Amino acid sequence: MTISSSPAATDKKLTAAYVLTVAASALTLLGLYVLDWFPDQVWGGQTFLEYRTEHLADRGDSGLQGWEYLGDTYFQFGYLVQTAAFVLLPFVVARYNRWHWLAALAVLGAAWQVAGMSAAAIVNTTFAPAMGPLAGILAVIGWVLARVAVNE
Repeated sequence: MTISSSPAATDKKLTAAYVLTVAASALTLLGLYVLDWFPDQVWGGQTFLEYRTEHLADRGDSGLQGWEYLGDTYFQFGYLVQTAAFVLLPFVVARYNRWHWLAALAVLGAAWQVAGMSAAAIVNTTFAPAMGPLAGILAVIGWVLARVAVNE
């Protein structure tokens, strides 16, 4: 048995998984709560929460069908599910028990955001709305790395 000063490959994979999931959490929080979605000027514009309030007020009780209804539910409560899943993601991604499956909820939250943006016909925006789907991709990669590292 030799003692090496360099970490094992598993440690590198696990570290990469943690870094990716923390980055996914940060992207989600920045995209939903900090950055402007619709810039009116160079500085200052409409954030997700401002757009959400306006969008739900405009929708009212209109007859939503299919994907429109699914997209509308994202603006009602789906963004909260997505936020919670991504905030918890770095803490559960490398668990040996079943908690690591919470990563799937984070990815579904990102997909739900895409459905919401599609149903609301959100176009001509900043990069902020794309941060949720990008975070979903990072979550999948981080989850796979964590599973490989934990199962080695």
